[in-house]
Parts: sequence; structure tokens; C-alpha cells
Amino acid sequence: MEGEIFASPIEPLFNHEHALETHILQDWLINLAKKNFRHINQAHSKQGLFKQVNAVETIMYAAEKLKIAQEAKYLAIELFDRFLYNHLQDLRDHVLKLPKKRQMKEWSSLQEGVSNQVLLRIVSCCQIASKLTSHYKAFLFQVVSVNRAKRFLCTCGYRYASESLLQSELRVLKTLKFQVTEPTPIVFIETLLEILGCNNTKAEVKTFYYVALKLLDLLYLKYHTFYKILFEVISSSKIHSKEQKREFSKVKADQLLLATAVISCSVYMVQEDKADEMIKELNRITRISKNDIEDFASVLIQLVEEE
Repeated sequence: MEGEIFASPIEPLFNHEHALETHILQDWLINLAKKNFRHINQAHSKQGLFKQVNAVETIMYAAEKLKIAQEAKYLAIELFDRFLYNHLQDLRDHVLKLPKKRQMKEWSSLQEGVSNQVLLRIVSCCQIASKLTSHYKAFLFQVVSVNRAKRFLCTCGYRYASESLLQSELRVLKTLKFQVTEPTPIVFIETLLEILGCNNTKAEVKTFYYVALKLLDLLYLKYHTFYKILFEVISSSKIHSKEQKREFSKVKADQLLLATAVISCSVYMVQEDKADEMIKELNRITRISKNDIEDFASVLIQLVEEE
């Protein structure tokens, strides 16, 4: 590793002597908050529909075997969810333009095709994500080349030509209209922890970070269970109106809220007596209400205790 003087570290160097200055961190957080606000405003009720446990597990497995960075793993999950939703919408629109007699047969055929290509699309999302996070230049993490993608698919029992992989990657990009650079929850978590480390150099931010990664993995794996419980906590009812569901989609899209809750939960697990103090500090930094952070964190802790 000593020779890799130009490589980025394989993990964030919190509290580092060459860390970004406070005003730069503040500007960076403001920029992230603006992106988060846009993301919330674009939220819809079907968002996250394809973050099913089987899909998330497969993406995490692929990310491990393809040796992509943590940020790339989470980005691949987000890309796959958005791609599959938009892809099915495009196919639906195509079918509806056909004569009614052909629609059912065509739709069944297209669904089968989508099902058969799920792993290929997952690998394409990992390829795209690895390129977008290529600033992770340590030897452990690499851009996923076509040959590496082919070898991985081959070990899973699928043989694809190079052209097929290139076409699949292009299909994902076109379906998403090349809008693939939105920040993932890990970016918000790393930024907030960097700020917390600047504000309190004695805070165990590296330890909080490692725990936060595990919690984020759990949250993705239990995505639908988690938000179902949170919905019931927020609405205080198991009967939900369409308006409530529309409003809750904004909560699901709020990655800054997610980040504050994951950090709060990680602090609770490492230093329980410091959790309240951390929530107050995160409230001060982000202006997210303490009640919202506590509600979110309490459900996440509940999931951990059930494991």
C-alpha cells in the first residue's frame, strides 16, 4: 500500500490532519441538503418497490464478488430500483399501444424476459456504479470491466457476449435518462460524521462509521419491513389513506433523515449514554427535528434487536 501515494483511502479518514476545512464541509452539506430536497420533491409512492430482499441480497453478493466500493454497492441498489420501475413503465406503455387481443400475450412474454435478465441488469448497475465511484482508487476497489462482469455471470451459470453486456449497460443508462449521479445515504453519513469529528475530535467517529455500514446494510435488506413499521409509528394507525401514503413517500426519500437516524443508532449501540447528546448535535447541524430522528432510530434499533 505504501507505493499507492496517489490512491484514495479505502475508508474515510475522519479527524485527519488534512481533512477539509469547516467552511468547505458546511458548503458540501448545504449542497447535499439541496439535492436531498429535490429528491424528496420528486418522490412517488412506488419508490423503493424493487428493493426486495432477494434483489438486495443479490446486489450485495455481486458487489462483494466484483470488489466494488461501499458507495458503489448502495448506488447499484438505488440504480436497480429506479431502472426496473422505469423499465416496466416503458414496457407497459408499449403494450398499451398494441391491439387489445395482443396485449396479455405480449405482456406475459415481456415479463418473462425481464425476469430472465434480472442478474444481467444487476451487474450492469454495478458496472455503472463502479465507474461513478472510481475515485476509490485503492487496490481493493476497481471499475467493473466487461470481462470481469462476464466472468462473474459465468460463475452464476450465465453466458453473455461482450456486446450483450455493453447493450445492457446502455439500456440502463437510457432508461434512467443518464441521471445516475444522485448521492447515496453513505455520502450523507460520511459527511455528517466528518462534521461531527471536526466539532468533537474525541468522538469515536470511525467506530460509529463501521457500525453505521452494518446498520445501512440491514436497513436495505429489511427495507419494506422497516418502512412499514415506521409508517405505523408515524401515522399511529394501520389504516392508511392515499394522501398519507403520498406524504410518507417523502419520508422514504429523505436520505438526510436516514443518515441522521443511522448515525444516532450506531452511537446508541457503541456508547448508549452518548445517544441523546448525538441526536441533539445532529438536530443542530441538520435542523431535522429530534422527534423525527428518534422515531426513525427507534425502529432501526427494533430491527437490530429482532435479528
